[in-house]
Amino acid sequence: MSEPEKGKVVRRIILVVEDEFFIAMELESVLTRGGFEVLGPANSVHQALELLKSQRPDAAVLDVNLNGEKVTPVALLLRSWGVPFVLASASDPAELARHDVFAKVPNLGKPTDMTRLVEVVRSL
Repeated sequence: MSEPEKGKVVRRIILVVEDEFFIAMELESVLTRGGFEVLGPANSVHQALELLKSQRPDAAVLDVNLNGEKVTPVALLLRSWGVPFVLASASDPAELARHDVFAKVPNLGKPTDMTRLVEVVRSL
């Protein structure tokens, strides 16, 4: 998070990676109303990595499967930076548990309870 200017409220920056357009827009809207600044949404691994070249978020909300591509490279980069993230994915919990980068990460599932999402992101 950048240094706040005197008298300005600093909003935490949350990366959103989601390939389904309407879900991405809902995530952006809910997080913005929850007091966060949204980085993205990115709809692919490539787009997310490009966004991360210019800005480091405070936390992230990731879908695991992006048009047949796994979000693993993004999750690994975030983890290497110490940036916490939560999953909003319909992926099978047993499948997620087989991947070290996802094994202990909260998965809010799909459809995602947006009130719970904001609570979890606030706790990251």
